[in-house]
Amino acid sequence: MSYAYRLAALKIESDLALPDLSPWDGSGISEPDISFRLGAVPPRLHEPDHSEAIFQTRGRDEYLLVLPGTGRILVRHGRQVTVELEHGADPINTCALLTGPIQAVLWHQRGLVPLHANAVVIGGRAVALAGTAAAGKSALAATLARDGHQPLADNLCVLDDAGKTAPAMVLPGVALLRLWRDTIEHLAIPADGMASALSGRDRFLVDRWSACREPRALAAVIVLVRRSSVALTIERLSGITALGALRDMVQMRRPASALGRSSEILGCLTRLLVVAVPVWRLQLPDDVSCLSDAAAEVLGALEQP
Repeated sequence: MSYAYRLAALKIESDLALPDLSPWDGSGISEPDISFRLGAVPPRLHEPDHSEAIFQTRGRDEYLLVLPGTGRILVRHGRQVTVELEHGADPINTCALLTGPIQAVLWHQRGLVPLHANAVVIGGRAVALAGTAAAGKSALAATLARDGHQPLADNLCVLDDAGKTAPAMVLPGVALLRLWRDTIEHLAIPADGMASALSGRDRFLVDRWSACREPRALAAVIVLVRRSSVALTIERLSGITALGALRDMVQMRRPASALGRSSEILGCLTRLLVVAVPVWRLQLPDDVSCLSDAAAEVLGALEQP
């Protein structure tokens, strides 16, 4: 059985169910832009030019991931993903891998820049909520969505810098928000029937708000830092500090470097600062009760010149 999904404006055909993604609603006879296929994957690339513990690359268009407990995944030309699963590989975690890190590799191969960020449409433009795992990206996006701001992408925010002289465009991504149970309860979201986002974890896929499905110009990047002992504060970053914060938020940065993408990524991030896209650092206490105040800080920052 084959499934068809939409990601940005691209059609994906997959041998595996990927419930994170929106079903394809375009022409049923159109050729896929990206395919996820089950098949044999070699244990090594032929003459790789970069090797690390769990991945190898050859040139700009071949990436091999060997992940014990899951299997082997080969990504080629930004279009073809071949998956050879180990016996007993968890389908939920496999889906999270394919629509997260592997999706990021696909975008790198297609010449775009994926940030580890959610994106929300505020005032008609995209605001990227960036951060490491468990920084509160989806929780803050859900709080802003509750207040009427459309989600644009969850966990991975893709920048298209084709214009080079204007703010990058943010492509629509995964529409579902991955929320922990404490956030769901805090926002009073009915949890009945929600699918799990990760096996064995109290995290769920939430499809409550209508997501934006059109690219939006990037208005700002908010880098979230979540710690148990900090007060809620926001500060604007500039210069090399802002550039370093953006660079740290590039998803799958080591594979991207191995694929020869470093200079292009640096150029894209530098142009964001040249065209005056503001970068803010928002420090969050590890407490869901601060989410409304954090959302207010984000909205306040966007009003500043």
